[in-house]
Amino acid sequence: MKEFFKAFVYFVENGLPEKLAKDLAEKVTGITAPTGKIEIPKTKSPDEFQIPKAADDVMEASDNVSGSYAAGDTKYNADVLAEELARKRGFIKDDGVQDATDMSQVEYSKLYSEAYEFLTGLNRLNKPVKRTPSVKKLATKKERGELVFVNSKMSNPLNNKMVLKGLDGTTESLYSQLRIEQEAMKNGMEQNLKYILENNIALGKKDLDNLFYNAKTYNDLTKKVSKLADDLVGADKSPEKIYQDYRNTQLTKRFGANENVIKSMGESMDNIKQLLKEMEDIRSGKSEKDRMAIVKRKYQSKGYGPNEGIFRSLTRQFLRDEIESGRVETTPGIYNAMKTGNHPFIDPIKVFRHHYGDDAFDALEKYIDNNYPAFGSPGMRYPGRFEFRKLGLVPKNKKAPGKTYAHYSLPDEIDAEIELIDNLILDYQAGKSPMIRSKEELLEAIRTQNENRAKYVKIKNEIAPEDAKVKPGDELLETAEVVPIKQEGIISDVDLNIDRGPKKLNNIELYGDETFDELKYIEENGVHPRDLDPREGFARGGIVEVLI
Repeated sequence: MKEFFKAFVYFVENGLPEKLAKDLAEKVTGITAPTGKIEIPKTKSPDEFQIPKAADDVMEASDNVSGSYAAGDTKYNADVLAEELARKRGFIKDDGVQDATDMSQVEYSKLYSEAYEFLTGLNRLNKPVKRTPSVKKLATKKERGELVFVNSKMSNPLNNKMVLKGLDGTTESLYSQLRIEQEAMKNGMEQNLKYILENNIALGKKDLDNLFYNAKTYNDLTKKVSKLADDLVGADKSPEKIYQDYRNTQLTKRFGANENVIKSMGESMDNIKQLLKEMEDIRSGKSEKDRMAIVKRKYQSKGYGPNEGIFRSLTRQFLRDEIESGRVETTPGIYNAMKTGNHPFIDPIKVFRHHYGDDAFDALEKYIDNNYPAFGSPGMRYPGRFEFRKLGLVPKNKKAPGKTYAHYSLPDEIDAEIELIDNLILDYQAGKSPMIRSKEELLEAIRTQNENRAKYVKIKNEIAPEDAKVKPGDELLETAEVVPIKQEGIISDVDLNIDRGPKKLNNIELYGDETFDELKYIEENGVHPRDLDPREGFARGGIVEVLI
């Protein structure tokens, strides 16, 4: 009951009404709330229990007989403790027959005084203090992102078409599906509530509204599930068996294994719950949203937006001219991509961002607004480098940031690449890739992804320390001599410490320096992006340059 009371007080202090506070305290502790109104005392025990100085045997004796103490009666308790001390010190036998009357009353008086002094000190040091609300801490951004039942209102499964879609209209299927939703909500709410309680996290008004809404949704769902269970029992059917059969069918349909199979493989119930969570994430669209959030982090620039296609076309042509004039320097591979526009993953926007700064897209946007072609005209045309230079486009970084295109990324963009690779490896290990049909293919795929991960980690370590430094070439350049493209810009196998033997992915010959995006492209399309016809245009992860 102590744990329930602690949870109840926490929720009340955060502004929840008593009824909801009792309900949530029950959910988080599993302890049934007492009937009637719960009065919160104005005082409480000190946060830290203190013991006065005393002989060791006094403290041991007090521990032995503390269960016999009478609340608020120090004299009686001193008698109890003195008699226990008499036994420990050998004044009377510990035979259950002798008591304090069988020893010298002078000695007993000394023991009583010692016991009384100890208990008085114990009461004084642990005197109840005024109860004041504990200071709550604010949740971090990461914490709030994980507390979904606190920071958002959950959809009601009773009204959710996605939940009800595909049911056969029977009481059995409706009961089973709604019970899955009920248990998912229960587990999620309990985890969130335990976390905020254990970490003493402050709840704002919006958080309280969300908790109230979600608790009501859960209670409504529970009532519906209970009603359906009663209907099944009334029809001489077993709700539990129906539910377990339904859940096993869903697990088999979606993951190729039922609960019994999973158990036979040594999986725990926690893993089963994880499978059910994955089912919910897929159904709700959360998995795809999470993936797209990572993908969005890969492209952090003002250049990515409504005018992305035009930005890509204009900057590519301008960069080609600037590289040829020597105002900026980069690798042969990137120059060729700017010249021909045929590389699927080398994005001019990132290259331009590094050499001219992200704010340079503001000048390009003004140019587009002022020169946007009339409807039916051929489209936005690149006017040439001299016209563009009039816009104030002056290189801020003449030199390339490193030996590869990935060096043009920001540290967080590299982190997103690494996270995508980690997720892909997890999918491989979970058997979610239809392209992997054997253990050998699995090991090869994981090895390939680990090699690419190592490349990104190496690049991240190279670029991250530079964030706080002035890079060579930061000076503004008015003119520059034409300089040749330098071959040392190509990253070598020695740099990566990788053995480049003949390798294939899905029977496609690899060059040996493929990026994550390129490997993903090969896996999904069965063709190497570098082997595409240049006339097919430029693509970046599905974003295509409009060649106009």
